[in-house]
Amino acid sequence: MASPASINSVPNEILISILVFLPSSALLPLTAVNRRFSSVILRILRQRLVEASSLPDHRLILECYHPADKLSTPYLYGDYLWTDSIDDANTRAIVAKGQDPPDLTVSALGRMYSHFRPVKQDENRRGRRRYPRQSEAQAAAQDSLPDRPYEDVFLDGGELFSQLCTVTNLVKVGPKQGLFLSHVNLNDGLIRVFRDWLAAQATDSSPGAQAPILWTDTSQAVGVRFRVSKRDPGWERMPLLVEADEDEASVSYRLEFEELLVRSGHLLLMMEESEKQQVTTQSGKAIVVIASF
Repeated sequence: MASPASINSVPNEILISILVFLPSSALLPLTAVNRRFSSVILRILRQRLVEASSLPDHRLILECYHPADKLSTPYLYGDYLWTDSIDDANTRAIVAKGQDPPDLTVSALGRMYSHFRPVKQDENRRGRRRYPRQSEAQAAAQDSLPDRPYEDVFLDGGELFSQLCTVTNLVKVGPKQGLFLSHVNLNDGLIRVFRDWLAAQATDSSPGAQAPILWTDTSQAVGVRFRVSKRDPGWERMPLLVEADEDEASVSYRLEFEELLVRSGHLLLMMEESEKQQVTTQSGKAIVVIASF
């Protein structure tokens, strides 16, 4: 009597044709079924990551602002750079040699990040000033700076840190500026920049040194890199008596946005959520309006 057929007897092609219709959130638990399931599912997820990381028809939006500037700080777009183990420099070098890229593993999936460069919107291509009371010389100096996004941080005497609120969204851009066909929130977070850390980063002149990542949440789903430089806080922000202790002095720093990092698996799940939202709203021709202007 012939033994009954098992799932392991199903050809990979048929298995893939079945599993490919499941969302990634449903595929991940199935990697624990057996090694064959894991291999097939990870192959599907890798292909989805390749397609999702470059954000086809979508844009990543970052809002990063001091709590007092929530309504006046414009959002930034994220231009795609690369994804770890997918199209980073090491993987491209391996593929260029005619070799297969490294196999994706479940543990590696949780450590993969997609990298983006924060850029200004076209209508906000001018440096913004957090403190309006500035001399003409200071204003002219700011306007002559390279056109790159930044956030100015000011610490009063004795103040140990400042806080920056962050909101990261995935949107499908609509026909007009500020109108989006779908909107999925990736992360709401908070970054604390401490006086000692700012001073150390501003004085670090190591050539080619990469700025550390500041995570917006404890799960490290979203992180930001800043290039820090010290600024003159201006006479109108200086106290009448300057303390000798530098820790008690008023200081100002400029944080230039270098990089935005998003965990690739989280980005993939939110991309699928955005597509689901788009299908739901298409019948009603809905348009979602978000973000600060």
